[in-house]
This record gives sequence, structure tokens and C-alpha cells, in this order.
Amino acid sequence: MSHSSAGGAQEIWANLAEGFSERGYEVVLAALYPYRATVRESAAHLPWSYIVPKRPSGPLAAIGLLRALVARFRRDRPEIVFTAMPAANVLASIAARLAGSGTRVVTSHHSPVETHNPALNVIDGVAGSLKSVKAVVSVSNTVAASLDSKPAPYRQRRRTIHNALPPRIETLIESLAQARRPRVARTRTVVATGRLAPQKNYPLLLRAAAHLPDATFKIVGNGPEEAALKALAIELGVQGRVEFLGHRPREEAMAILADGDVFVQASLFEGHSLALVEAAKLGLPLVVSDVPVQIEGITARDGQRCGLAVSTQDPEGLAATLRRLLDDPAEYAQMAALSAKLGSEASYAAMLDAYEALVA
Repeated sequence: MSHSSAGGAQEIWANLAEGFSERGYEVVLAALYPYRATVRESAAHLPWSYIVPKRPSGPLAAIGLLRALVARFRRDRPEIVFTAMPAANVLASIAARLAGSGTRVVTSHHSPVETHNPALNVIDGVAGSLKSVKAVVSVSNTVAASLDSKPAPYRQRRRTIHNALPPRIETLIESLAQARRPRVARTRTVVATGRLAPQKNYPLLLRAAAHLPDATFKIVGNGPEEAALKALAIELGVQGRVEFLGHRPREEAMAILADGDVFVQASLFEGHSLALVEAAKLGLPLVVSDVPVQIEGITARDGQRCGLAVSTQDPEGLAATLRRLLDDPAEYAQMAALSAKLGSEASYAAMLDAYEALVA
């Protein structure tokens, strides 16, 4: 990873590291550097390892990071390195080439590349075309399509591997879901999970809350927008009904999610959201933004849409959709059943099999 701060991609990588370890591989879970204080949890026997002790602050420090990564590859001679996040994708591909250690790299994209730093995206096209790169994974077909402008060698290496949840989380979710069957709207509680960052479009949710005065909104996560969002909640007069719950351990976050009535993810972009998979496995009706990657995220293999999509700029429309779900037991039950159908299609074993196939 580029860094180990709490996030969806870091969660997937920690899960994959544990899965490979359980299958008998010698695994190191690594990040280029530590970044924020909230580090993604990992298994006790797979602590985060860092290439350099802090985030590079300039060109010379970035060159030092690349040299340290080359030295690490020459020392450890890993057979294969799976990378996620733009900086790690680029630097690992280049470092493997410079190290001459025979290390192959499988890069991965967890959001459309047009959302990345433009300069880094250009460099990624070159680095991803190097002979050191074995495959380029995308977590959804929409993300894969965002690579269409990359060079031909890069495009030929594309694979799509959808995200899934590890067995212990699937077991926990099944227990939480079972305790709440049949799924009905009990407390008029809307839940959102994810970092408090611009990508998540939380101002839309707060403005929708102003149009839905009899509902409670719970937001699990922390991030750079926390102070601004809390100020907006006060400005809108919804601070008494919007709970900012901060970062929570995964099991605790699952319990909060399970106690909700509707899951909302109004993001401007995603990749293949683990939070969406979690909510679907719980059978929570899903309301997402009407951007292509989110439409793909709520569409079952047979093409049936299993959630509701709303504009990223229409708080009244979002409020109306939520009100309809909370007020209409028949529609609520239908959307809960469709959500559960979608959740049943996410398979951890299939995800791990697909990544393991890239080792051969």
C-alpha cells in the first residue's frame, strides 16, 4: 500500500495478506510509509511493515523512498508484490525493474483513474507497461474501463476482481443479520460508513437530513472534513439528529450498521465499496449515488438493480427516496430482499482464488 491509514483498500489488503498466509504463503503486509494516526487493523502475526519511517516531503525524499524500496526488493527477493493505491503502483513497478531481483508486480486500482493525481496517472501508464508488471487488477468493470487510454501493454494486463469480505466478518454479519430477521424499518435510522472526505459527499446527506426531520442519521468514520461537516450540521439545524460516531473497530462498526434501517452512500466516486458489500450482506436497503461505478455496485449478475440511485446534487430527492423506504413496508421489504440477493453474490473464496491465480 502507499500508506496504512484506515480505508477500504487497506482493509482488503490486510484481508488478502491473512488469506494468503492461511494458504501457506510467506507474506509481508507493507506500506511505503505511515501517514495518519488511525491505522487499518491487521492480524497480530501480520503487522504493517514500512519502507521508510515517514511520508516523503519533497523530490529528494521521494527518490530516497524509491532507493529504499529497490534495496528492500534486492534483500528480500519477493516472488510477487501486490500493490494498491497510485504511488505504490508506480514505485513498486519501477523498483522491481531496477532491483533486477525477478520480482513481479500486480498493481491494482480501487477507484477510477481520472480521480487520481493527473501527473501520477500519466507516470502510472508508463510504469504499468514495464516488464516487471504481471497484471493490473481493477475492483470493478467501471474502474477497468477508466484504463482505456493507457498504453496497449498496460491494457492487455487488465483483470477485474471484485471485492469481498473475509470469513470472520461474513460470519459476524450473518449473526447480526439473523438476529434482525425479518428486516423491517424499526427506528427510522439512516447509516453511512466511510471516511469524512470530499469523495463521500456527506454534505448531501446532511442537507437531506434537514428534509427528513423524523429520522436519525449515523455516520461512522473520521477524516479531514469532520469539523466542516459538524459545522454544516449546526448550520442546518440537524446536529441533534446526526451522530458523528468517528472511527470504530470493524466489529463495532458492523453492529452499528446492522442496527440501521437504510444504508446510504452518496459518494462522488467509489471502486467497489466494501461498505456497500457489508450493507448488502446485512440486507439493508441500499441508496447510492447515480454514478456509473455505483450503479454497477448495486447491479446483480443477472442485471437486476438491487438498490436505489439518486443524484449527487439533489438533497430533496435523497430525502424523498429515504422517506418512501421508511414509510412503505412493502417497498422496504422488496429492497431489503434485493440487497440480500446482491450480498450473497460476493465471495471471499472467489476473490482470493482470483488473486492467487496471479501468483502462478
